[in-house]
Amino acid sequence: MIAASRKFVCIRLATYESKEEAEMLTSIFVGRSGELENTTFVILAPDGKKRLTRAGRGPMFAFRGRDGARRMAAEMERIAKRYQAKRSSKAQGLPLTEDVRLGLNIASCDNLPLVIAAASSKAERAKLEIRLAKLAWGDAHIGQFTYAATHDTKDLAEIEGAARKKGFLVVQPGRFGLDGKVLAHAPASATDEVLTKALTKGLAAFRPKSERETRAHVRQGKRQGIYWETEIPVTDPGKPPPGAGRPPR
Repeated sequence: MIAASRKFVCIRLATYESKEEAEMLTSIFVGRSGELENTTFVILAPDGKKRLTRAGRGPMFAFRGRDGARRMAAEMERIAKRYQAKRSSKAQGLPLTEDVRLGLNIASCDNLPLVIAAASSKAERAKLEIRLAKLAWGDAHIGQFTYAATHDTKDLAEIEGAARKKGFLVVQPGRFGLDGKVLAHAPASATDEVLTKALTKGLAAFRPKSERETRAHVRQGKRQGIYWETEIPVTDPGKPPPGAGRPPR
């Protein structure tokens, strides 16, 4: 499955964090409630419109049964042969989350460290993103991090050890995705070798949540009154009571 996915543009959905994305997703799939649900799955043609598989909440809607994963990988290989990638002189962009706030939450949900390109200006930020993208897609680090970027120091206020730091920060996301702690740092002027070492150091220091913690922390978050406020209202049937926000995941 992982090998097959390398031939596709795989998108981790923001769902209730983007009005524009939500509108597109509801045109692809809505559940019995008739509203946008928390997850959506489909494989689209390069035009972003033609559906190549059945849409649903997850791959199991299109590839049912015990051998679903095998059939999905085989179908992806078939589709990839049908739609051959075009050669491009442009480098792959960095797979960024919308902002640091959302990056922390996604990193916590996905149980991955967060790498932040922290700059003093938009121009510097763009340069840092380009440098980081080269490593993000490399075999040594692909799929190992969540990424965010900022040129506003206020975005780093909830991250321990990030004050006055610029360059590349590897962050341990907090338990509920609301804060974090710097695990490793490389300045903006760092060579690719130094940056690679910082990513490796941060990954080694990262402490993922255990499966037992993942099951228990939702209950703990509710007891502590911790909720995530989404950009648009949650319409999934499993949503909390009105005004309560969204329980941590």
